[in-house]
Amino acid sequence: MTEARRAGRRATSIGAALAVAALVPGLALAQAPSAPVGPAGPAPAASPDKAACVRALDDAQRLRSQKKLTQARAELVTCASEGCPQVVREDCARSLLEVDGALPTVVLSATGDGGADVTDARVSIDGVQVLDKLDGRARAVDPGTHVFKFERPGHEYSVTLLILEGEKNRQVVAKLGAPPPASSSSAPPPAASGALAPTPPPVAGEERAPLPIVPIVLAGVGAGALGSALYFRLRADGDADDLRASCAPACDASQRDALSEKLVIANVSLGIGLGAIAAAAVTWVLSSRWR
Repeated sequence: MTEARRAGRRATSIGAALAVAALVPGLALAQAPSAPVGPAGPAPAASPDKAACVRALDDAQRLRSQKKLTQARAELVTCASEGCPQVVREDCARSLLEVDGALPTVVLSATGDGGADVTDARVSIDGVQVLDKLDGRARAVDPGTHVFKFERPGHEYSVTLLILEGEKNRQVVAKLGAPPPASSSSAPPPAASGALAPTPPPVAGEERAPLPIVPIVLAGVGAGALGSALYFRLRADGDADDLRASCAPACDASQRDALSEKLVIANVSLGIGLGAIAAAAVTWVLSSRWR
């Protein structure tokens, strides 16, 4: 009874591994060459012999240690087939499940002008062309750094990405514009290499935006107020020196009031000047945004 259960589990493991192998998209699995078709129908595909099965398992282990998971997977599919010895099939089936879990996949896509999907683009990975046109399917790649290059007439996009082991359905999106329009006999000839592009003529009726009035007025008021503050401050300092030299500390109340009045005017003018300058700066920034 125990042997029957073990056999059942082994069969389930092998079946699950082969089912996953068939479902994982984008993988180039090793296939036998097409058998000739005769009057009795196609001849059955030849199963790998024991030596080929063991060799496929050894190659798969070596490739897996080198993180070449796509090649290792193809070898594991070979040695997990029914024609291989049961012990080899079990090892390959277990390893196949592990490799499928670690094998990353990417989904290649591109957008054109306005964000519309693009399908007429060729794609190469690390300099090897893998797609003539985009199909939206996930594709398996080995973990590591890869260069993805998308091409369509008149446009090219290249990006280098680090693909992590076990990462599934990584989105790789290229930004490609619309294809260039077809050339016509009326189109002007291209400019010679190194020639400067002609300057476009000015648009009729185009005028420069007027200078904002409010910031300029406020800046003028601020400058005048600061000048007044400086003037009255200097007058107050001069009067204070005169009072110290002539009558201090027994100066008349009128003389002291005149000195205080000049100080008040200087302080008020200083506050007005600073406020006007700040208001001019704010209104200048706001008016430049509205233009």
